Formats: sequence, structure tokens, C-alpha cells
Amino acid sequence: MNRTSLIALLAASALALGTTACGAGSEADGPARTSANELRIGLSFGPFTLDPAKDGGGAPNVMRSLTNESLFHMNADYTASPALVSDYKYVGEGNKVFEFTLKKGIRFTDGSPLDAAAVKTWLEYFAKQPGPYVSSLSIGSVETKGEYTVRLNLASPSPIVPLLLSQYGNRGALSSPKSVADPASLAKGTYGVGPYVLDPARSVTGDHYTLVPSKHYHDPSAVRFKKVTVRIISNPSAMLRAFQAKQIDFGTLDPSTAPAAEKAGVKVMHWRSGTVAVTLADRDGTATKPLGDVRVRQALNYAVDREAITKAMVGKYGRSTSQYQTDYTDPALEDRYPYDPKTAKALLAKAGYPKGFSMDVVDPGSMIGNWGDPTMQTVAKYWEKVGVRVKVTQATTDFVQQALSKKFAALQWTPDTSPTSITYSLLYGPKASMNPFGASNAEIDALYRKGQTEQGGKAAKTFGKLNSMVTEQAFNVPIYEYHIPWGMNEHITGVKKGSWVVFGADLGWKG
Repeated sequence: MNRTSLIALLAASALALGTTACGAGSEADGPARTSANELRIGLSFGPFTLDPAKDGGGAPNVMRSLTNESLFHMNADYTASPALVSDYKYVGEGNKVFEFTLKKGIRFTDGSPLDAAAVKTWLEYFAKQPGPYVSSLSIGSVETKGEYTVRLNLASPSPIVPLLLSQYGNRGALSSPKSVADPASLAKGTYGVGPYVLDPARSVTGDHYTLVPSKHYHDPSAVRFKKVTVRIISNPSAMLRAFQAKQIDFGTLDPSTAPAAEKAGVKVMHWRSGTVAVTLADRDGTATKPLGDVRVRQALNYAVDREAITKAMVGKYGRSTSQYQTDYTDPALEDRYPYDPKTAKALLAKAGYPKGFSMDVVDPGSMIGNWGDPTMQTVAKYWEKVGVRVKVTQATTDFVQQALSKKFAALQWTPDTSPTSITYSLLYGPKASMNPFGASNAEIDALYRKGQTEQGGKAAKTFGKLNSMVTEQAFNVPIYEYHIPWGMNEHITGVKKGSWVVFGADLGWKG
């Protein structure tokens, strides 16, 4: 796929959470009920397509985990536990060969068996699709060893293969060989390994989806409901009304409406989901020379009162931070750049800009609520106090195209928390997807290559050093860690605080 298509999908998955202007959106209608026979889920946005190989991530993974159980399950700490596999290992050194054995007796929802040949068919199909996660793992070839063992020969090293075969990135959300042979049907139905299957006759794309129990699921005890209804409600106020009217059992809320939901008796849980940050894309000073000086980039960090902005924009549904959030962030750097406008001015003067300079920034507008333009406008006011004049452009429908146009020295956005190796390929590598000026740092590039060949504590040390260097070099101006509030009624079970994304099959009902 071309670079622009890839980033458009990546941005769509990252930006759509919390949006008020994305998707068709059902209003709060429909009867309330107290029966445990049906689970009613409300999501702020739905899948762009039902084909996991072509879809983005985020909220739709709640629905996808009900229909497409993955090979591995992603945990809150970015490790991955086996789900459909009984054994797995790296073969040899260097993280270039990965092997796993499937559990026996598992079937797809169309009745076909989950075996090594089916996995090979799916992975080879996935690699050829124009999906946002196709480049996250480069597989040279897929071998089958007997009926249930699969060996992946990687084209480039990766220390996080289990994670990339989980619900993170959709690669692990297998679909049956029969569906892969007919991609048109794969885009309209669900053919995975999961407790539920889509009922197309009772579903309307972009509005609501009806799921019914699969006849072939390997763990009947996990099939807790006779029907699951997923409604797409993009407007936060409409979602709130649906919760208040007891028409939704579980779903996404917005920082602006979550307090009212709590007052109405809805249980609200929230945890870190990503970073609201300004990425200083022109950090080599290609078009905006001052940004090529680390002192200038650090000055921009010191100039911002993160705590005040966080309190005003998201309240308790976020946390101020000086560090771009990944899997190996350093707690000691969370307050690396406290609010200190005097230091900011001094650094600008030492760098040769005592009167400041001008720069252009692009943000995704108000389509993501306070996470977008309201936050950026506030940051711009703080920068102007130390002499940095900022022109902010709002780009709602064409944010990615604008961000990559080389017209802007920086971009303000809300990427999901990601593993370091993924963040590098998104932001920091010379050919990274969101690195329009091709800025590079030889030491960081070397740390990335080293970390990709390591495991466990060695990889953690290497990637931790990479992330610390990114913070010290001030590649970004992180503002706050944002949290997505999830609401649920008093009967819902199976939701654990700290989950990166809720695993739908864990949801249950009590009482």
C-alpha cells in the first residue's frame, strides 16, 4: 500500500476515539430491559470494514474480540498471553524465526478447522491487504510443520511477535480459509474463532450490529448471552442519554459526559489510552531552522503548564506528562519539563532566538473534542508568552495529508500508546510514516536496531534508553496522557481496570 493510505487508516483508528463527528451514529432510542439474555454495547465509532486485515483498531476491537478471538491476548502491560496456541518460542538468536503450536479441536464460526494451513492462508492474505497494520510485522515466509505447528521466518527481526499476533493490530484475529477465498464476503460478515457471529439480517453497517452465538465455539461457557447488540453512537451526548435511559449496558463515554453518567448511576472506569502531544516533526530544522536546536525544543517543553491544561481539558480523565507514552517509559521523566517560562526564555536566548521565532502547526480540529484544537490553542498561548509565534491550522478531514505536506513544523495529535518498536516506525525512523521531513538521529536508530534483536530485560533496557533519549532530545512536547472512560451498568462483569482495550469475550452478567 502507499504511504498516504497507510497513515490515513492509522490516523483514523487513533483519532476516532472520542470523536463527535465520525460515523453515522444512532440516537438514544430503543427500550430499556433488565434481562441478561442480551448484552447491549455502545461504541463511539465502529469498524471501517468487517475484514480485520483492512480495519483499524481502538473501540471496534471490543466487537471484534467477540467474533474473532486472536492467537494471543494482549495484556495491559503490553505483554501477550497465549489464547489459541498451546506452545510458542523464538527459534535461534536474533528474533528472526518464531514458532507456535495451535490448540486442537478449535473451529471457525463457519465450522472449518483451525489448523496450521488455515493460519498460513490467513497470514499470507493479511500481508497483501491495504490495512494499517500490514507493515507492523514483516514475514518472509510461513511454514507449516505438521497439522498444528506454524513457523514464521521474519524478513526483519521483531521482539514482539506474540503481541503482533494478538488483538493489537488485528493480525491475530484469524478468519477462515473459506472467507479469505471470497474477500467480498469477508468484508460483510464475520468468520473468525469467537463465541459470537454476525447476523447480517439484523445489522446495518455503521449504525448497529447484531451478534448471535456461534455453534462451533470451543468454550460454550463463554457464550453468556443469546444476543449481543452493538450500537454506534458517535455523539457523546446521545451516548450519555442512552446510558441514562438504561439502553446501553457497556460502552465508551467522553470526558465531557462521564461525570454526568456517574451521577446517573453508571459505573465509570478509565485508564491510559494514549498521549496528547505536539510532535516537532521538523526537528532537523529543514524548513524551520530553530527546531534543529535541542535547546529550542526543550524551551517549548518548559513553556507549557501541563497540569493547568490537563485540568481544564480533561479533568480526572487524564494525567499531565512530559513523556510520550510507550511500553518502556521512565517514571523519573514524567515531570522532566516542569512549567518554567524563565528557563524557556533563557534557552531560546542561548540558542540565538532571544526574540523568539515563528512556526506553523496543524491539528485535527475539534473533531476529537478537547483533545484536539482546544488543547493546541492553549499550548500556542503559552508559547507566545515566551516569544514563539504560532499559526495553528485545523485540518479535520485531511489531517494526515496536511501533516505530511511539509508545510508544518509540528503536528498536534492523539496517537494511541504503542510499543516502542511501533512508535519508532511511526515517528522517529528516517522513513517513519509520520516523519515528513525524514529527520533522523543515528544513536536512536542504532538503539532501535539493537532492541529489535533482543528479548526480555535486554530489550527493555535498550528501548527504555531509546525513549529516554527521545525525551531528552525533546522530539515531542507531550501535554497529557489521555484516558477513555468506559461506562457499564451494575450487572456487567469481566472489566478489569488497566486493560489497553477491553476483551469482549470477558464481559459477563451478574444478578
